[in-house]
Amino acid sequence: MTRDEFRGHAAMLMANMVWGAMSPISKSVLQSGLISPIALSAVRIIGGTLLFVVAGLFLPGSVVKSDRIQRCDYLKIFVASFLIITVNQALYIVGIGYTSPIDSAVMSTLTPVFTMICAAIFLKLPITVLKAVGVVFGLVGALIMVVGQVSGAADAENPMLGDSMCMVAQLCAALYYVLFKDIITKYSAFTLMRSMFVCSSCTFGLLMLPEILKTDFTVFGWSEWLSLGYIIVFATFIAYLLIPVSQKVLKPTAVAMYTYFQPVTSALLAAVLGLAAFGMVKISATLLIFAGVWCVVKGTK
Repeated sequence: MTRDEFRGHAAMLMANMVWGAMSPISKSVLQSGLISPIALSAVRIIGGTLLFVVAGLFLPGSVVKSDRIQRCDYLKIFVASFLIITVNQALYIVGIGYTSPIDSAVMSTLTPVFTMICAAIFLKLPITVLKAVGVVFGLVGALIMVVGQVSGAADAENPMLGDSMCMVAQLCAALYYVLFKDIITKYSAFTLMRSMFVCSSCTFGLLMLPEILKTDFTVFGWSEWLSLGYIIVFATFIAYLLIPVSQKVLKPTAVAMYTYFQPVTSALLAAVLGLAAFGMVKISATLLIFAGVWCVVKGTK
């Protein structure tokens, strides 16, 4: 494994661990009733955009490399932002509002399956036996991890609607991983993500502005503000900045496989907080997930 490949794997692992903790955190904010799912999605996108713009203005070029976007790539960046930011983020958070964090974690585990199928259709990447075995291992491990947390699941208002939204969100993520390799390798991670977040803020963010204005932020407690800060800073700005880093050097299926670590993070967080025990069942599930990632990485050589 080269140094760049190691960096790509580390970036995707970190991003998905951050996202794994975001699901229960988002659900806790939505259950407070102080903000609607649509408003939370819009705040997340606009907040992430502001962080990217401010970072580009004040951080040195050695930290945030900025490239000039060519006119021929404007449409591609707009479509990419629609898939991975507008639809993916909005549908996932709105879906969490209707379903439970457990169900949303199950839907996240479908991303590698969608990605492998899309890569075979659009990129003609072969579905090798080892790659298919890895996807199955990871899926089984993630499902075991999620089933082990069912007792702590929150009440779901409309599970079928919420699960469907989360599933479509993962399909959009898979399409992004597969279809936009050219602009991902062409521009720096910071330039690409800043451009896409600006596009999403100018469309979804502006359209949902009335929903944001209906939210009374003065009644937010310290826990809601901390949760909102985590969602914007870590689960949006930092995590989305890590995606192109990994996509530059890893195959789409290998990138998507790391979504299996989201249920692992949720279980570990619950164990640390004393909400659940990380016993042999969860340890076995974690080992299956690691084995699945290894098989996919080996199968994409």
